[in-house]
Amino acid sequence: MNDRRTDPHWEDLDHGLLIGAVVLLAVGALAGLGGSLLAGAAAAKAARSWLRRADLGPTDLAKLKWAQARAAAGAGAGAWRAAEPGGRRAVPMP
Repeated sequence: MNDRRTDPHWEDLDHGLLIGAVVLLAVGALAGLGGSLLAGAAAAKAARSWLRRADLGPTDLAKLKWAQARAAAGAGAGAWRAAEPGGRRAVPMP
């Protein structure tokens, strides 16, 4: 019988290389987290600035944007229906 081991074992790993990889992954994760936090802070600052510039309150601004989104969706749906074969006409959304 042959006593040679063929199964993988932890001793086969280069521990220095593995530790280096873990350190680089941790540094990359921290850099990514820091970048995400900075991007979020910039977006929040821009949103606050945009709300301050608006002449409407938050509720009225939300209603206006909702109406604009519905109008855009209705226009898109109408264009889609008009482009369908069969010549169906666009029906405006209420």
